[in-house]
Amino acid sequence: MIIKILGILDIFVGICFWLFGIFHILPEGFILILGLFLLAKGVVFITGLSIVSFLDIVSSIIIIVSSASEIIIPKIVVIIITLFLLQKGIFSMLS
Repeated sequence: MIIKILGILDIFVGICFWLFGIFHILPEGFILILGLFLLAKGVVFITGLSIVSFLDIVSSIIIIVSSASEIIIPKIVVIIITLFLLQKGIFSMLS
């Protein structure tokens, strides 16, 4: 049950980051909170020494950095992180 909830949250973070990174329609503070949530989740699950948790941490750091208004993240990076979070969320929902 918890895996499905975390999968839904991964999908939500992925969609929100895509909307922020491509269209700039969400506030930076909201994206910062989502990035911090993803960072906390990655740190909690890194104890299993999973590469996916490491990629969660890297993704969350990029999301947190992108929430700073003076730093512009390339759109290809936004798309890659979004696709990673979406596929991870979908696989969590299917398991």
